[in-house]
Amino acid sequence: MKTERIILRKKLDFFEDVNDYFQRLSGIDMADIPAKYGSSVEDAREKAVENLEIGMVYQCDNIETAGETEVVLECQEKFTGDMPGRILKDARQVVSFVASLCGYGELAEQTEDIMEQYFLDTWGSAYVEAAQGWLGRHVLAGLKEEGMSRTHLWSPGQHQFALSNQKALFRLLKPEDIGCRLTGNLMMVPVKSASGIMGIVPEDVKDLLLPCDFCPYGAACPASKRGCAEL
Repeated sequence: MKTERIILRKKLDFFEDVNDYFQRLSGIDMADIPAKYGSSVEDAREKAVENLEIGMVYQCDNIETAGETEVVLECQEKFTGDMPGRILKDARQVVSFVASLCGYGELAEQTEDIMEQYFLDTWGSAYVEAAQGWLGRHVLAGLKEEGMSRTHLWSPGQHQFALSNQKALFRLLKPEDIGCRLTGNLMMVPVKSASGIMGIVPEDVKDLLLPCDFCPYGAACPASKRGCAEL
């Protein structure tokens, strides 16, 4: 895969499968919204679509070395901890990404209705997950043309992939260009943002680590009961 940094901006109506993600998060089928919620579900979605967009930045880098405690890229940036070497053991390249719901914080502060606030929060998470899913499929489609494939998506702070790796991702990607910044305690702003990596591997590699196997929720994970949202 070509090593380059790419910035994309997508209107929210681009993500046609967002209802699936919303249902996984809320348990609400958009074709059968319970009357007790009134118009709050649709009002929150409409407000998001009218005012927000998804910004994405991703980049492919060559891997120089992959050891037990760190993976070093050719640009000399590093992913550290026990997991990167395991995630990327069959990879020669890695794609890093940040996806962010631009303008979410300001819109959330302006929303006064409590029910609408709740559903705006849920829609925000659904759109970010939908963006991750789209990006994963987009990268995979390009790789298949090259006879390659990818690992699952792994996010800092989840599945034993150390949160400290956020620093490396932000140094690599500079997602401030899409309006996403990192706080001193390594949280992303807007809060409706996601980051992660996926390794590029030969198409015949099948023994890939599954993030769900490292999730502390295990069988109690509510997402698994509605269809795993793992990417």
